[in-house]
Amino acid sequence: MKKLIPKSSMIVPLPLLLSLIFIASFSSCSRPNLADIVRKHVAAVNNDDVENNLTFFTDDGVFEPDAATKLSGKAQVRNLMEWDVVNNARLSIKDLKVEGNTVMAVLTEKNEGWRLLGIKELPFMAIYEFQHRQIRRVKLEFSSESWKIFEDAFKPFAEWAKQAQPEEYQRMSEAGYSAEGARLFLSLAKEWRDKRAAERLSAEQEFKKLEEEIGQAWAKRDVASYDRILADDYTWTDFDGIVWTKAQDLEMLNSGEVVNTSYAVDDWKVRVYGDTAVVTGRNTVKEMWKGRDTSGQYRYTDTWVKRDGRWQLVASHTSKIAQK
Repeated sequence: MKKLIPKSSMIVPLPLLLSLIFIASFSSCSRPNLADIVRKHVAAVNNDDVENNLTFFTDDGVFEPDAATKLSGKAQVRNLMEWDVVNNARLSIKDLKVEGNTVMAVLTEKNEGWRLLGIKELPFMAIYEFQHRQIRRVKLEFSSESWKIFEDAFKPFAEWAKQAQPEEYQRMSEAGYSAEGARLFLSLAKEWRDKRAAERLSAEQEFKKLEEEIGQAWAKRDVASYDRILADDYTWTDFDGIVWTKAQDLEMLNSGEVVNTSYAVDDWKVRVYGDTAVVTGRNTVKEMWKGRDTSGQYRYTDTWVKRDGRWQLVASHTSKIAQK
């Protein structure tokens, strides 16, 4: 016969039951939602709210914005936040994952400094370690692809700044992650961007003139001018896939077998890499080639090299645009 459980043992006193419910409820409510804290921290960054942002960090909090930098304590963390305010940093959360007292967040950042360097945005991993409800450590990790994008943009700026504005660059480096460091960085980056834009405009104007000289030389059968523009090792791949040397090209122009009555260039783009430049564009021509009408529109790529202080054309490729 089964032993009966005393009925009295199934009865839990009401005060004890209420206490257990309260403890369970309090325990559940007191458990911090770490993902929400990270979201509030990101919102504070985007709202330029430094004071609110600091409340999410312990007094001895550590922030590692890159592999070479470790900021310790609220004073240094504040400096980094003020850098972000001046730099107009804006974060987007792509993913959040909580593991114990750690939150791993995939973030994307846009800021004014990166924009001036030509970077639209960069993704990275932010690892947040918590002590109760506060962040005690943040470490940012960039993928090799993101880091290369940054380095490729920052390196030419830094090389220019060290030569053109060495004192300002030194001050920027010494100021580090701070409001003053951000202001110096943005000032130098804007000057560098404007200088590059001016150089690009100057290069475009220079190559536009050179490309027009080529057209004029063909139209006027000016062999001397054409000879001066072409490098001795020049080659041209024409629209039939035939490769011409400089000597062959000059001979054809001199023979009179090409009659060019119109040559116009548009839709062109210049890319300069030190003493080398690549020009792409479209030309519209009216011409006869050995009795064959070769009028129409063509896409071309010209490669220029600066030698002895002047640009010379070393290679050309032409493709005819099919008529619709």
